[in-house]
Amino acid sequence: TVLRNLTKPMHVYFDLNIFDRIEKKENLPESENEIYTELENLVLENKITVPYSNAHLNDLFRGFQKNPNYIDGHLDNIEKLTNNLCICQYWGRKETTWHFREIREFFNEKQTEWEFEVSSFDDLFTDMPNFYLHFKLVPLPKEWKLGYQDPMFGIMYPKSKIENNYYALFEDIFNFQSRLKTDYSLYKTFKAYLIKSMNKLKNNKEMLKSIKENFKDLPKHLDIFELSDLYGPKSKTSENSNYSKLIETFYKYDLKGYKSDGNFNNMFDDSLHTFYGAHCEFFVTNDDRCKYKTEETYKRLKIKTRVIKANEYKEIKNCVEQRV
Repeated sequence: TVLRNLTKPMHVYFDLNIFDRIEKKENLPESENEIYTELENLVLENKITVPYSNAHLNDLFRGFQKNPNYIDGHLDNIEKLTNNLCICQYWGRKETTWHFREIREFFNEKQTEWEFEVSSFDDLFTDMPNFYLHFKLVPLPKEWKLGYQDPMFGIMYPKSKIENNYYALFEDIFNFQSRLKTDYSLYKTFKAYLIKSMNKLKNNKEMLKSIKENFKDLPKHLDIFELSDLYGPKSKTSENSNYSKLIETFYKYDLKGYKSDGNFNNMFDDSLHTFYGAHCEFFVTNDDRCKYKTEETYKRLKIKTRVIKANEYKEIKNCVEQRV
């Protein structure tokens, strides 16, 4: 799979930490100032083209919530370096969109969406209060309660255990995915649970025997990728199959544990940056966790984008010189 756009000039994707360092380069030690001045000059001299994405907006908004005082400077800096060139996977579209969109307008739209984001499952039905009454009258299957033998089941579905109806189940699902984004200890516990469950599958001799008989081409030692391909849900997460494949692959590497992220939002936005970076010839990041998982993801999906740190900027310069 190759998602890159090879038209001139060269496209390079910056992680937010690179934009941030360029913005603050005058306050950095001389050796670092030189690095980020070189990267900035490559952009301003039109030797490379750098886009921004909605993943950058997600990162910026989290910082904005903590301290809104610096947002104007961040937006001005990104606008200067990208000329408002935006790459975004919009909901429902089969392909990623490259277009020019004012970053302030996009950020303001995102801010409005976040401000009006519902905080509870009940809020979804404020305009149609009678719509969900039916689900409160439909009991869950008798077998459902057997699941509570597993402690994680009780953590995920506490209301369903008490009220035993489909509405409570939908509410539990809504609440759990919301909590995963904000409760770091819960996210860490859930990841450990998933890894433990996958290891149980790997150690199930009867299951492995059945797999070997029915899937002759699988490797002898199954890893998380083969197991999830066999037993994972087949529903798609996006109309863009490349998006679904890359995000899922990145998450599987995160589940493996090495360079794992304890924050769901950070992990997801890193996977988004990895997806957009795959459309460019270089992805520049100083985040060791993101860099490792991005490299492994690209390797597995045969994406040729090179992942480098800022101090390896000469790789970009060499490529630019070869294309002249």
